Parts: sequence; C-alpha cells; structure tokens
Amino acid sequence: MSSNMFQGGLKVSVFVLIVILGIFVTIKAHKSYSKQQERKAYRQMQLSVAERMVAGHYHNAELDVQMPYRLFIPKSAATATDRAYPIILALHSGRGRANDNIKQIDHTIEILISDLVQGIEPAYVLAPQADEWTHWVDYDSFSPPFLNFSQQEIPQSANLKTAIQLLQHVIDTYGIDRERVYITGISMGGEGTWDALTYYPDLFAAAIPLNGAGDPAALPRVERMPIRFFHGSADTITPVENSRALNQALQSFPNNAIYTELPNAGHDIRDQVYTKELFEWLFAQKNEA
Repeated sequence: MSSNMFQGGLKVSVFVLIVILGIFVTIKAHKSYSKQQERKAYRQMQLSVAERMVAGHYHNAELDVQMPYRLFIPKSAATATDRAYPIILALHSGRGRANDNIKQIDHTIEILISDLVQGIEPAYVLAPQADEWTHWVDYDSFSPPFLNFSQQEIPQSANLKTAIQLLQHVIDTYGIDRERVYITGISMGGEGTWDALTYYPDLFAAAIPLNGAGDPAALPRVERMPIRFFHGSADTITPVENSRALNQALQSFPNNAIYTELPNAGHDIRDQVYTKELFEWLFAQKNEA
C-alpha cells in the first residue's frame, strides 16, 4: 500500500471518528437538556400546586418533631356551614424528604387537588413532609430494596406519629367528616400507609397504598378496612413480593382488600392507578365503626 493511500485511509478514519464523537456529544447534550427541562417543569408544577395550598408547621411537643405541611382547602369549604368534607392524607415518597415544605408536593398531590378528584367531591388534602434522612417507617438503610418488616423489630416512627397527630389536629380545626378520612401513598409513602392503617385502624375509612411494604402479621387489625392496593411487577425499589406477601396474609381472614398487580410496570404507577373510578370508590367508603 502506498503512503498516499494509507494517509487517505487514515484521514477517512479520523473523519468518521470525529462524526461519531459529534453525534455522541449531540445526543448527550440533548439528553442533558431534556433532563434539565424535565426538572424545571417538575419544579414549576410543585410551586404552582403549593400556591394553591395553605402552608404550615406542626410541632409534636412530646417528641420534639417539627413537621412542615401543606393543606388543600376546597373553595366551597370556606363558605359551607351545613356539611363536613372528607380529607385525604397523602404520604410522600423518598423524593419528598426535606424541610422546605415544597418537595413533598409531587404528582400525587397534583392529582388529588385536580378536577379529576375534586370534581367527584371536594376534599381536603393534607401533605406532611418528613425531614431529610428519615423515613415514615424507620428502616436502618436508605438504599433499596425496601422489604416487608416486623413492627416488633421496627416500631412506629416519630414521623408517622407526628403526621397522625397533625391529621387529627386538622380534623378538629376544620370540622372534617370523621367518617371519611382516607390515606394514600407510594413507595416510602406506601410503607407509611400500611403502617398507619395497622396502628390507627379506627381512624381511616379506606386506603390506597401503592408499591409499598408492611408487616403481614399486623394485617388482622384492618380486616374490615376497605383497601385497594397496587404494585408494579417490575419494581426493584420496593419489590412486588412485598404486596404479594401482604395479599397472601390477607387471605387468612375475611377482609375488604383487593390487590392489583400491574404486569411489567415499574416503581411509579400513579398514572395507571389514580383513575376517576378509583376515587369514586374511595369517596363512597365510610367509617361507621
């Protein structure tokens, strides 16, 4: 091979390499820009939703825990004196941990105060916030997977005690319909939902835990509780085996729980689960104990 041919081939190879690198850099830059836009849009959503809610801080004096919260108040509740409204306690996922009273405002809250839900029936929505490096359930790790647990080994957390105390304070302050107190949460919030149900079974009328974990041994306490719980089969953060085991435990006694497993779904299943039909079911439930 002549030197000219070799040099020509080398130039072509260098040119091709430059083109490939250019394409790679362009794709990477586009993905980075898309992520930035996604984060910006999410933050704008949080601020927009937060503006529609009352901001507050609740102090649990017994445990010396400060808990930020946001409360959505239906417009008609400001003038209505002849009726009491239901309330939904929404426990955030791990992404909401902080003390800024903003990060707990997630897609769940966006849905709960939207016309999809409020158009069925006006309802209060309470969104407390757990501090950084804490849980609703006090796991000894912050790394997944998060599995079912025993309440004898992991007792009720200070966060959950404070959130329930806050909920009871809001119920008393705003004259909430005590027969229609509901709870929902996903991931870390799903774990908190199962724990709250079993520690305070007389408080709630119904529950919707998503991709959570709990103590199967504690479920006899909620044998009459209407529960619709869901899990994505491909979840690797809170594995689907959690809900399968909880469902299996529920089969040991009469109950009002229905489990739905979403094939090939991952960790965030809210868009598939939070439907008009589900919330119509929720608002129809009453705690008449």
